[in-house]
Amino acid sequence: MLATGYENMRESARALLGDVVADRCTPVWGLDDEGELRTIWRRSGHPGFWFVGGNLNQSRHYSQFLALQIKAIEEGLIPR
Repeated sequence: MLATGYENMRESARALLGDVVADRCTPVWGLDDEGELRTIWRRSGHPGFWFVGGNLNQSRHYSQFLALQIKAIEEGLIPR
């Protein structure tokens, strides 16, 4: 877990993990075409890499859904 402040999370990933990882990640925050938050508590675009963010209450609540997604991927219920 990293507390990186208010900077764009993709840029934090770039500084920590390099351009290859960051360039594969989709934009963070904002809404996607379906009106859902982009990249937070769901697939980042890079296999096995997930972004979580927000306040403690949001992270506690949505981490359960993220754990279910990861479990479903690990058990082959949804494609990698």
